[in-house]
Amino acid sequence: MLSRSAHFKKHPEAMEYRIEHSYRTANIGKEIALAEGLDAERMIIACLLHDLGYYYDFEKKDDYANHGRIGAAAARPFLKGLGYSDSETEEICYAIAIHVDGVSDFEFERTVFAMTVGDADNIDRFDAFRIYDVLAKAHFWDMKLGEKTDFVNARLELMEKMKKTNCATETAEKMWQDRLDFQTEYFTRLKRQLASSQWWSIHGK
Repeated sequence: MLSRSAHFKKHPEAMEYRIEHSYRTANIGKEIALAEGLDAERMIIACLLHDLGYYYDFEKKDDYANHGRIGAAAARPFLKGLGYSDSETEEICYAIAIHVDGVSDFEFERTVFAMTVGDADNIDRFDAFRIYDVLAKAHFWDMKLGEKTDFVNARLELMEKMKKTNCATETAEKMWQDRLDFQTEYFTRLKRQLASSQWWSIHGK
């Protein structure tokens, strides 16, 4: 379904990334589900489908926030075709709908299962690969030293802000904090290295 996207037709590497991200998210969701006694099979399916809404060609930047709700609508007939009950289908769809901004266009209980899909998505988004991804997309290599320092400081501020975000389960919380601690350590080290990249650092000024 993602292959319908005009953007992905022009940028197949972007679709490949989206698929790989979905696999990683599904593995994280599976780990959480098994540890927390949730339905692992449905969690894997929900995580695999969580970014299905990217098939839609967004016209404005704000449309991105709707990809969860768009994906939920697209996933519903597929899930029913798998034989899931109405309740099971709606819980998966609700999980997909809210994973971006916590908002759904239909009513359902905000279950631990539903919130875990968003947790798994966020955990992958702040894992090791995303460090490379954000540096590459920001063209970090082409920045002047001062710009690099500002960029790193902004990432460190973001990590502090994200640490205040709570997950739905203890397992996800541990994974989430581990990823944020890893990124904080990396960017802290990078900040020190950037500071030592100037002549006055040798003189201790």
